Amino acid sequence: MRAQYYPMFVSIDKRECLVVGGGSVGERKIRVLLQYGAAVRLVAENLTPWLQTQCDEGKVHLVAKTYTKDHLDDVDIVFAATSDSGLNRAIAADARQRRLWCNMATEPECGSFILPSIFQRGLLTIAISTGGASPALAVQVKERLSLEFGTEWIVLLNMMALLRTTIQSTGLTSAQNRELHHGISGLPLIGYIQKGEKHQAIQAISDICQPWVSSLEVEQIWNEAWKQSF
Repeated sequence: MRAQYYPMFVSIDKRECLVVGGGSVGERKIRVLLQYGAAVRLVAENLTPWLQTQCDEGKVHLVAKTYTKDHLDDVDIVFAATSDSGLNRAIAADARQRRLWCNMATEPECGSFILPSIFQRGLLTIAISTGGASPALAVQVKERLSLEFGTEWIVLLNMMALLRTTIQSTGLTSAQNRELHHGISGLPLIGYIQKGEKHQAIQAISDICQPWVSSLEVEQIWNEAWKQSF
């Protein structure tokens, strides 16, 4: 039976991540890990030019040329990213013994987690997985999402984040907060943003939020959301 993967979003900020393999696959893994704030340890004999630069600049810690079990000490997540299937399997087995999460490049099903294709629009992140059945189809889904979710979603989510902070500062109950959020999310805000209908959006949001959030505050939030987005 094909493994069932439990989807979740986790913070890897300052988490110790070990990547074994300094080729193109290892580089792809590390580019994303650095983007999300991970502390990256690398074991590799040969490095791509980009990885060599990251090591020279201290952004990646090159700990050794050859992998040993000791490299798993004090590590949170492991990436077996070499072109040697046997070595990748050995790394995955060592990680499993230590109850460490391990991603395998050559045989993903032998690891403990797989990496989805990721679609992002500002604060919006959609992870796409076919359970390892077809990464190519996951890419197709990502391309379709790029047509469905345009840059207006960046503005919308920045605005919703600012509104959420403002509403929470009013001292309302959790039930009242939820009621306001549900009311705002039900508005045709995407359409207002696409058409640049600032005043209509401010009026609609204000009608829901008054008397706790003023029209002036909503206008300030609208302006700040646009400023953050572009």
